[in-house]
Amino acid sequence: MRDGRTSTQASRHAFRQAPWRLQFRNTGRTVLGVIGLLVLGGVYLAVNAKVARAGRELLVLEGRRESLQRANSELSAALASATAPEIMRERAAYLSFHPAGPEDVDYMFVEGYSGEPGFDPPRPLSSISDRRSMLSPAYTETLGEWLARWLEGG
Repeated sequence: MRDGRTSTQASRHAFRQAPWRLQFRNTGRTVLGVIGLLVLGGVYLAVNAKVARAGRELLVLEGRRESLQRANSELSAALASATAPEIMRERAAYLSFHPAGPEDVDYMFVEGYSGEPGFDPPRPLSSISDRRSMLSPAYTETLGEWLARWLEGG
């Protein structure tokens, strides 16, 4: 019995790792974990940098939009003041324009011109008889038709 115990102890001793190998393995795992955290931190920083850059661009574009809206409002106000009826009458009088009367208007007949074309309203979708005409020619059957054909084994 004593020999059996010693042989078991001897085999455990033979398969036992050297302390420096265990330390090397643990150090490798620690370094691998640190590298993983560094990579994760780098990705996090890269994403945050892109988000910050997009935020700055958004602020710049919003500022530009506000200045363009302001300029547009100023131009609309200038157009409204320039086309006010009182201003237009004053300008017309200054340029020697006067209101046209019936004796000032000349009408002429143009052969072949029948006037403005009449309004032709579009047909509602429910009145279209052939729905296939709305689809591309590449689509020859509906999903329901295909499913029925597939279930029949065709």
